[in-house]
Amino acid sequence: MDFYRLVFVCLIYTAKVFVNSTECKDSATTARKVESCPHNVKEWNEAAARKGCKNISCNSSSLEYHCVINAWGNETFEVCAPSLRIVGSVCTEYNQGGRRIQRNEIVPCEKCPPFYFSNQSYKYQECYKHVKNANVSYTLLEKSGLMGTESTIQEITYSSSLLTSDENSSQIITIIICVLVGVVAVIIVFTVKQRSCANKIWSLFKKSVNIRVEEGVEVQTNLLENKTIIQDVFHEVNESSDKTNLNAKPS
Repeated sequence: MDFYRLVFVCLIYTAKVFVNSTECKDSATTARKVESCPHNVKEWNEAAARKGCKNISCNSSSLEYHCVINAWGNETFEVCAPSLRIVGSVCTEYNQGGRRIQRNEIVPCEKCPPFYFSNQSYKYQECYKHVKNANVSYTLLEKSGLMGTESTIQEITYSSSLLTSDENSSQIITIIICVLVGVVAVIIVFTVKQRSCANKIWSLFKKSVNIRVEEGVEVQTNLLENKTIIQDVFHEVNESSDKTNLNAKPS
């Protein structure tokens, strides 16, 4: 039980380190709201040079320039943060509360690939178009006097985004722990079975050797007995021959 408890504690610690590794406090100071993001690699490189993210490090690794949407999907932010692999054909967001780059669960992205690196978000302009549409809706609501309703909608959307992100993080951690525990269990079972098989093979080998030794001793004994019998026969034949020769001599 102590061994399994130790393995479980190690897995929990590993999962905690994995989650915290995506958070960088220094990157939060570089976050800045911008009107738009670069449209191509040239504009992206120019913006990255101005931002100077390469000069900032976090967890012993340099930061990368990002220009992504926020959790609400109605603003764009440029920030220096660690590059992250985005999985699931979704947009990349900067979560101000978590101070990290992560996948956005609300804004759809039909042209996003199954996975890509977050510092290549400029390739998927579809994500930025949602921000423009949100700003247009915001302007119309402002003119129509429905600002309070829009604020409520944004708060609900933001809360939903945070809950979804937390749920996904919990699911990822649970999956990682289950996989690692399963791997450890398979290794333990395999080791036990391997030792059991080795013991059985060794037992059969010893038994076979003992049988062969016993058979060898028995054969050797039989040969010695047969040799003795043959010698006795020859001895009797010789004695009989000697007697015959003596009887055959003339008196």
